Amino acid sequence: MSATVTVAPEAPPVPADWRVTPQGTVRVSDVARTTGDYPAVNYTVRRCGVTVVEQGGHGRTRYIPVSEALLLVAAAALAVAAGVALASMYRAMKTAGATVGADALTIPFNLGS
Repeated sequence: MSATVTVAPEAPPVPADWRVTPQGTVRVSDVARTTGDYPAVNYTVRRCGVTVVEQGGHGRTRYIPVSEALLLVAAAALAVAAGVALASMYRAMKTAGATVGADALTIPFNLGS
């Protein structure tokens, strides 16, 4: 048995201090500042298959799609609530098929048999 949770009618808002590019990407450092845990966000981006769309600048600034950034923020909030590492929560959400669409955050949950 499974269930799908959808937050609607609109997707989570992008924080006002994020520097969103015209291509729909955001700096990893903006996401880290929002979650308050740069090491965990950095580790998750590097080790959990988060798509880095582009890198640039003096410090090799990394940019990820806004949809992935919002999923990271959601995973960070759930990880704190569950007492698990951000990377573990992000992997679990991606494995379950979590998505951020134009008007919803969808997280399918497996409720067992």
